[in-house]
Amino acid sequence: MNQFLLTMSDDYLHEIADYFAALDLPYPPAASSGLDAAQQGLAQSLALHGAPERKIPACVTCHGSQLAGRLPATPGLLSLPAFYLSGQLGAWRTNTRKAKAPDCMADIAKRLEPEEIDALAHWLSSQSLPAGTQPERASTQLLPLACGSAGR
Repeated sequence: MNQFLLTMSDDYLHEIADYFAALDLPYPPAASSGLDAAQQGLAQSLALHGAPERKIPACVTCHGSQLAGRLPATPGLLSLPAFYLSGQLGAWRTNTRKAKAPDCMADIAKRLEPEEIDALAHWLSSQSLPAGTQPERASTQLLPLACGSAGR
């Protein structure tokens, strides 16, 4: 897939993303996390509060208070398959996935331990997204990290 995308312009990729972002499709039901109480607590704490001592912002800081995304370009995280979420974070950790510089998600993923990535992915995939939930409007607050993909 990466090789296929290399031939597409950024403008065309944005056009494709905008098309799919405008679709109002139902979300699948949330999966069971399979996490024990300690793992659930760890994941929920990272998602809602981050780990400031390690310069890991809370997911809600950028992805919205309901983790449903923030316009114009920050995606929602809930109800996505755990394997997809852990794969994306793993790809950022290993520089296989890249975003517009400065790549804040790569920085964050490298600060997370593998077991934290696994717990976060499973916890996020087990959270239901209420019907009709929309991404939040763009925020005027400064992001906790410099992030090139935060706007276009």
